[in-house]
Amino acid sequence: MRSALLCLALAQIVAGAGLARTAAAQSQGIEEVVVTGTYIRRQSQLDAPSPLVNLTHDDLAATGYNDIGRVIERLTINTGSQNNADAFTQNTTTGTSNINLRGLGVASTLVLVNGRRQTQSAAATDTGENFVDTSSLPPLIAFENIEILKDGATALYGSEAVAGVVNFITRRNFHGFDLQLGAQDSAKYSQDDNEISGLYGAGNDTTHVLVAFNHLRRDPLTTAERRLSVPADDLSQAGMPGSFLIPTRPGNPVYAAVWSAAYDSNHNNIADFVEPSLGLPAVPGAQPPVFADQNCTTIAAQDPKVVPAIARSVPTPLGNVPLGLCQFDFGTFYSLVPKERRDSAYFELTHKLRDGLDGRFEIHVADNEARRDNSPSFPFAAFPTVLASHPDNPYGTDVRFIGRIIGAGGTPIESVHDSKTTRFAGSLTGNVNDVWIWELGAQFSENDFSVAVPDVLVDHFNLAIQGLGGAGCNPATGTPGVGPCAYFNPFGTSLTGTGTPNTPAMFDYLLGFERFDAVSQLTSVEGFASRQLGELVGGPVGIAVGAQYRREALSYDYDDNANRDNYLFLTGNPDFGNSRNVGAAFVELNLPFSDSVNLQAAARYEHYGHGVSSTDPKLSLLWRPSLKFSLRASAGTSFRAPSLFQAFGTRTTLNELIDPGVGTAQFFPVRNKPNPNGAPLTPEQANVLNVGVSFAPSERWDLSLDYWSFDYRDVIIAQNPQAILNAAVLGDAQARSQVVRDAGSGLLLRVDAYYGNASSLSTDGFDLRAAHNFTLRSGGSLRVGADATYIASYELEDPQAGRIDGAGKRNFANFGTSTPQWRANAFVNWQHDRHAVNAFVHYIDSYTDDEVKLGQGPSFYRKIGSNVTVDAQYALRLRSEKAPTLAFGAINLLDEAPPHVQTNGGFDSKVHDPRGRMYYARVDFHF
Repeated sequence: MRSALLCLALAQIVAGAGLARTAAAQSQGIEEVVVTGTYIRRQSQLDAPSPLVNLTHDDLAATGYNDIGRVIERLTINTGSQNNADAFTQNTTTGTSNINLRGLGVASTLVLVNGRRQTQSAAATDTGENFVDTSSLPPLIAFENIEILKDGATALYGSEAVAGVVNFITRRNFHGFDLQLGAQDSAKYSQDDNEISGLYGAGNDTTHVLVAFNHLRRDPLTTAERRLSVPADDLSQAGMPGSFLIPTRPGNPVYAAVWSAAYDSNHNNIADFVEPSLGLPAVPGAQPPVFADQNCTTIAAQDPKVVPAIARSVPTPLGNVPLGLCQFDFGTFYSLVPKERRDSAYFELTHKLRDGLDGRFEIHVADNEARRDNSPSFPFAAFPTVLASHPDNPYGTDVRFIGRIIGAGGTPIESVHDSKTTRFAGSLTGNVNDVWIWELGAQFSENDFSVAVPDVLVDHFNLAIQGLGGAGCNPATGTPGVGPCAYFNPFGTSLTGTGTPNTPAMFDYLLGFERFDAVSQLTSVEGFASRQLGELVGGPVGIAVGAQYRREALSYDYDDNANRDNYLFLTGNPDFGNSRNVGAAFVELNLPFSDSVNLQAAARYEHYGHGVSSTDPKLSLLWRPSLKFSLRASAGTSFRAPSLFQAFGTRTTLNELIDPGVGTAQFFPVRNKPNPNGAPLTPEQANVLNVGVSFAPSERWDLSLDYWSFDYRDVIIAQNPQAILNAAVLGDAQARSQVVRDAGSGLLLRVDAYYGNASSLSTDGFDLRAAHNFTLRSGGSLRVGADATYIASYELEDPQAGRIDGAGKRNFANFGTSTPQWRANAFVNWQHDRHAVNAFVHYIDSYTDDEVKLGQGPSFYRKIGSNVTVDAQYALRLRSEKAPTLAFGAINLLDEAPPHVQTNGGFDSKVHDPRGRMYYARVDFHF
């Protein structure tokens, strides 16, 4: 399959067509343009020496997507975006979307709106990366095009432009009023989207106004409707009914006999497994002394989500005593698509203040809310003690509860993720004596992100398990189990009715909401000036000089219970807040040595205070001996400063981990924080290289090929918690200090993972594209083509996992992202008179799942299958210039399911779309 695809892609190579942003002067008939990746005006966008991609307004409409995140994740150059509501790997960022060019991280691509920065989302990824939330950008209907610079651009734009730049450009010359109504429905499930968008533009040669709005209401798709996992993927060791760890001999003689035979080989009334924690010699082969709840099998017969995965059952006069775990299948309680409401509005005013002086002002607001389903209650990260005196305790000794408060018979609980974004931007553009062209701009943007997640309060549970629970109970004066003071019953008898029932009032008492309100702010002032400096053989020499000041701020305010680690699963987090000032200056030269050779040179100095700074040069060369052929090359350095979250923040997230001593996947708290004993974080650095060729043998063909390479050093990561666990078991002292275990049982409680500079990430590969235009005898036009990206290498030097060849792997156990080696998109566009048909075929290569090992050696890892999906659209413009346009289409027309991955959720949320076939209809009214 790969060889066939390679032949196809090599036969259809693309032109790296320049992304041109038309300068204000162009509307006056001047043919100069400003190209993303330079501040110097050029005669033609073909003069751009950097690899560029342009998505026009028509391109966006042809996809049928109503979400910019879906557009970005389909690009072959994008690898590892976090655009799905994955509760298992993206704990707080539900409702957001981002860009991850080349798999270098969601914070390593700079996102601009009309050439200016946008504040990053206050919600950070599980690894502490702040990113620009593309779901909070202006409405999709407002964009004229999206320009993507595919090589590093730090020399002009500064930090974050390591992998490239994505510039969203609005429709500044639009006149009229467009109203768009859209609906999208799942073919098999209840999930649907309903949307209304509007765009108004009016003005004259002096003043122009642009107004856009969008409202999207999205119904959820739950795993109860479309389950992609199998029960084995989603089994939790902690259920309700749960299991009980019994470190010492039970007082009940029936259980005592079974316990002694199974767990106490030296007959000292202490379980073999826990003896090392008491300073006693280890007993080879010792197993955790765990009894499944006596009611596990009975309740499993009534609720298939309860799974009595019992090691063995021992017959006794009381019946079979089950050893092992009573597990819980939580796989049907989650959201593949969350319930969402998105509202955004955009206002833009441009005005000629006087001859040669133009002003521009923008306002943008977005208010997004997402509600994500979760399991009925979270499992306990700790193992609370149930005293022998508890009236429902059958064991006659203190036991440790492995479980949750709601399991069998439960329903999903919601977490709420609310994002509000505000942005103001303005600029003045003018000239001095028709020699210097200058621009001065400023912007302020803010994102306020709040999250509320229900979890059990530690102090309330500790009281309730002692019989002193309940809103009306005074623990200081109350009597356990009497009057308003009640017991929480952690045993299965609460579900069978043979023991103390747990009332709704008790659940209300036990549950709290971990809440945080995070605020991210960006203030920037910048300016540049450019002019011609004389002539070379190929034309005028151009120079641009500029400077920028930025202030970045980030703060997190958690609720009081979180501040004191008072949640049994989510644990908690401290508040923090910090800011920094950034100053920068840059210079750029354009040197046309001949009609066919053009050299662009740029350099930027950026200073972050406290001795943190970077100077980054870049050279770009274009050789264009004819309009049919061009060769381009660029080389330079890029950098990314530590995010404020990585530099100062602490957060506890939930990660699926396999404790080597137990061997079963389970969710555990992972606390990411700055290394208390390590050096301060330093900026990430990268060497970037791109060499490309474009060829147009005729007016009908458009071909190009680019080789790209990124050598990324000092990458800032949160240590991989699975790698820490693995190293701790092998005796690594530092790793062992970061693993927190229960003192009585030795079971895992938490992993502390530090932010730090990893050694390196090096990746290279090829971008290929071809397009061909056909002349049809019947009239109209037909255009076919394909894009493809091949990742030749993706090599990581991980502090815990060591050297990794990550190309073609999921990279579960290191800091990389899922990296299929091949991605390709083929397209067909047919237009005739009022009719248009668009079709797309999307291919994602198979890759290796390094989480699941089937045997010894690298060849024994499970494969994640390749994926091919087809999108199709028919559009019709009715019979007049201002008549409506109708569009009907299908996304994933063949209803291809994402490949199964043996992990929570059953699919790779960073690569595949879980929704299945969707139909949509859209009508555009033009006034």
